[in-house]
Amino acid sequence: MSWRDRPYSGPQYEGQPEIRLQFCRPGTVVGTIIVLNVVIFFADLISQNFLGHAVDRVFGLSLQGITRMLVWQPITYMFLHGGAMHLLINMLMIYVCGTEFERAFGGRRFIQFYAICGIVGGLAYLGLAAVNPDYYDKPLIGASGAAYGLVIAAIIFFPHIQVILFIIPVPIRVFGLIMLAVLLFELVSPGGLDNPGGEVCHVAGAIAALAVFRFWGYRPRIRIDVQDNLAPSAWTGWLRRKFISATRSRRQKHLADDEAEVDRILAKVREQGMQSLTRSEKKILADATRRQQERDRQFDRTGRL
Repeated sequence: MSWRDRPYSGPQYEGQPEIRLQFCRPGTVVGTIIVLNVVIFFADLISQNFLGHAVDRVFGLSLQGITRMLVWQPITYMFLHGGAMHLLINMLMIYVCGTEFERAFGGRRFIQFYAICGIVGGLAYLGLAAVNPDYYDKPLIGASGAAYGLVIAAIIFFPHIQVILFIIPVPIRVFGLIMLAVLLFELVSPGGLDNPGGEVCHVAGAIAALAVFRFWGYRPRIRIDVQDNLAPSAWTGWLRRKFISATRSRRQKHLADDEAEVDRILAKVREQGMQSLTRSEKKILADATRRQQERDRQFDRTGRL
């Protein structure tokens, strides 16, 4: 068979090969937030050459700043980031989850939701600083609190979203379970959390998301159903077949052993008579007789039908 006879040699495949990447266009609010974060990040990066980290101290969130009446910090801290990777991860989360959210709920509710999750995450950090003096003057920066709230929204309302995790696409709900497992692992590890202030903000933002949905009248039920995503396809079908095969094999072996034991008892009766049987042998023979009579009655009923 020539290569020209194969399906991929048709006219629709002629020309130069291409790799095409398609992205969903973000909503107006999501796009504006992403642009603002990127612009502010580079402006902050440039300002560090002249002002050091003064921008973080003035616009980042800290209990020290709040006591000095820098009341804008619970909002402005969400637009500052500590590095390119920090910015990239948060913007990807906002883009992936926020685009679906704005499309479903609208721009006004997106702003409300985003601000509430971010502010609640910041307030939780201030609570940590109030009980732990080490965080009194340490500024919190980043949109992670709001981003985690959007992840919770995606887990509840947009389960079709997939996240690329180490080049492997995983459903957003599986991604959420992985994030929870990592957090629990860090909690029980001897070294503890690497970034306790940030994790407090993340968890508070996620909890705020659930509270907002409850206030809006959405009360999603939590149900764990393995067959929703795995379906009774390859894995579950294989497991079911293996179980049925193993059960059938055990039943057949048990019946074969019973028949062999009945044959031995009948041979003993022929040679030595009924009086030679023990109580257990008589019981085995009676059970076998009863099973045979039941099979005969079923056969007679089937014949009459």
